Amino acid sequence: MKVALKSLLANCSTSRQSRGVGAVLLAGLALSGCTLISSTSPFAGAAPVGAPVAPLVSPQLPELNWAPVTRSAAGVISDHRVVATEGFSITVTRFRAKVTTLNLHVGSEDPATRPGQVPPNATNSINTLERPVLVGAFNGGFKHPADLGGFLVNGVTIHPLVNGIASIVLYMDGSVGIGKWGSTVPDPSKPVRSVRQNLPFLLVDHSAVSSTASLNSAWGSTIGVSPVVARSGVGVDAKGSVIVANSMHATPRAIATALQVAGSVSAVETDINPYWVTLGLTATVGGAMVAQVPGQWHAPTIFQTGWTRDFFVVVARSQVTCSSSFGLGKSVNVLHQRCVA
Repeated sequence: MKVALKSLLANCSTSRQSRGVGAVLLAGLALSGCTLISSTSPFAGAAPVGAPVAPLVSPQLPELNWAPVTRSAAGVISDHRVVATEGFSITVTRFRAKVTTLNLHVGSEDPATRPGQVPPNATNSINTLERPVLVGAFNGGFKHPADLGGFLVNGVTIHPLVNGIASIVLYMDGSVGIGKWGSTVPDPSKPVRSVRQNLPFLLVDHSAVSSTASLNSAWGSTIGVSPVVARSGVGVDAKGSVIVANSMHATPRAIATALQVAGSVSAVETDINPYWVTLGLTATVGGAMVAQVPGQWHAPTIFQTGWTRDFFVVVARSQVTCSSSFGLGKSVNVLHQRCVA
């Protein structure tokens, strides 16, 4: 039965306009997606950059008992912890700021693209530049198109970005921002590299679990009628570290709570349903990835051999220092910077 369900999950499509029980079941089978890239191309083609509202950062939560996963010459650069909340077990992974960064990749089938549109380093498999510095990889957001926001990868707009949508923003200096596009992100002082939008809502907002997290219907259709299903989410803490939460059995609020407990200042939901939630990590930089979510259906090698959906790759990096470049006369162009590792 599991094999048959996998086949159905892999081949169905999603529409938020579906009606009826059968349509809801089909809609629940395919919601999800992810993307990642590795490029220094100039930022271009995204929605207008609005002045962000500075997020309010509450005092740091107590440090969890994190267990080391990936080590490098810089020390531990990824670690994880299992958070038990509301009767669910959530695997929480932290990718340390300044020594790791994310790349967004485009799947072979989703998001749909035109020939030659996808940047060379953002295709549907981990590339030769990423392999020697590989730390991990994980799924992206919901399937496109599903009226759930835009997609920008290495400066190329695949789907137009939408103001007010929850967004994972990858900056050219290697840092990551999470918030609502046109409001709390992007940071106008940083050139944008890639953006993955997903849903209008944040799971964690200003270090607090969003009230919307309790509204199960706001977070995508599931297999059957139960809100308890495989779910994933991504947050960022006050230091800039990326926090990823995954479980094969969880509610939106449980994922949000785990991300908040782990220190997320802001967080979004990514993909849901068991066929799509996937996370792999290496023990040493450039090593083999090992599955991290108990019960996940796929080995993380799908991201190396080529995957159908967008996903994120985590790589190790040196600390990068960036400064704004100068235009004509004494003017400064904050959207173009010169970065030195």
